[in-house]
Parts: sequence; C-alpha cells; structure tokens
Amino acid sequence: MNSSTLTKDLNPQEQLELDSLISAWSWSEGDPIFFAGEQLSGSYLIVAGRVRVARDTVDGREITVDIATPGDIIGVIDSKPGAAQDSAWAMETTCALYLPADALADIVADHPKLALALIRMQQQRLEIARDREISLSTAPVEQRVAAAVKALGEKIGQRQRNGNVLIQVRIRREDIAGLAGTTVESTSRVLARLKKEGVIDSGREWIAIVDEAQLGSLSKDF
Repeated sequence: MNSSTLTKDLNPQEQLELDSLISAWSWSEGDPIFFAGEQLSGSYLIVAGRVRVARDTVDGREITVDIATPGDIIGVIDSKPGAAQDSAWAMETTCALYLPADALADIVADHPKLALALIRMQQQRLEIARDREISLSTAPVEQRVAAAVKALGEKIGQRQRNGNVLIQVRIRREDIAGLAGTTVESTSRVLARLKKEGVIDSGREWIAIVDEAQLGSLSKDF
C-alpha cells in the first residue's frame, strides 16, 4: 500500500499494523463490485485495474461519474457501515485492498498521519464535486466533453511513439457523456468534430489525444 497517498508517510511498523487489518479482493472484467443503495461495511483501495463508478439519475439512466484507478478509494469511507451512493463495476481485471469500516476509527486514532491524509482526500473530493457541479451547469457542451477527455488523458493516458496520448481503458461514449454531464448524442457530435479537426483520434471504445494544446484550449477554465 506504500504507493497510495494515504499510506506513503507511514513507517514500516505502522504499515505492518495496517496490513494486518486489510484483505485482498479481485474481480474480472464486467463484475460488479457494489451497487448503489447496498450496505457497505468498508472501503476499497484500488491497486490494479480500472473501475467505472456510476450513478442512477432521476429518469432511470445510469451515468458514469468517475473512473477509479490504482491509488483511488471507492466505497464508504467511514467508521461505520453505510449505503453506497454509487455503483462500481470492474472495467478490466481489478484488484483492491479492503479496509473494514469498524477498523477505521482505531486506525485513525493510532495513525495521525493517515487521519490527516484522509481529511485532505475528503476535502479534495468535496472541492472537485463542487467545481464539477458549477462547471456542468455553466460550461458549453464542447468545453465539458473536451475537459472530460483531457482529465482521462492526464489520469490514465499513455504516451505513444507517435506522440499521441492513448487513454488506457476501454472507454464508451456513455462514459464520456456521464463525466461531461451531457447526452450521448451531444458527446458523439463533439467527439466527431474533435476527430475531424485533428484534436483526437478514436475508434470503437478507444480515444487518443492528438493535439494536447488544442484540447487544453478547448477545456480551459473548466
């Protein structure tokens, strides 16, 4: 767990104590990790693979709100069980470390550095959620879609020999639409235009960023 921002400052003894409380889990591509409304008794630290985090809308649609990657935590981050707000699905073979909620209070009390890291992480999540809510209500669709592609490139993109940045996950138009807070139809139109203009390249369930500067300009201030 040393690769996680939550545990990187723990000393070897603290790391061993924490390791004794966690268990390893794995899922195959397409497996559900948990569903919205399900009572969860802990949280998962992703150590390998990708996870699509989705939320149901009032009109019954399921939209992607995040793609969790190694180092991210999904589930209930609390000292007691709680209901999941979102659903989570493995996008590929995924491994995670499970931390029971009832052990969190003791861990936080015994490891101040971890407690501080948790507070910082929760604060960052709140800031991202707030900024995203404001942007989704004010920014044009093209800007939101460009920002979603740019964010994915920064998070899970891999530089190719030709200079392009390939997003290293099977990405659907529905996923981009959810992240951008718009419809699949609008997302498809924007992506088609970006491809025609040479900003991105794309195919079935893949996207590569060709012109990072132009993409950054389109998503500026998002």
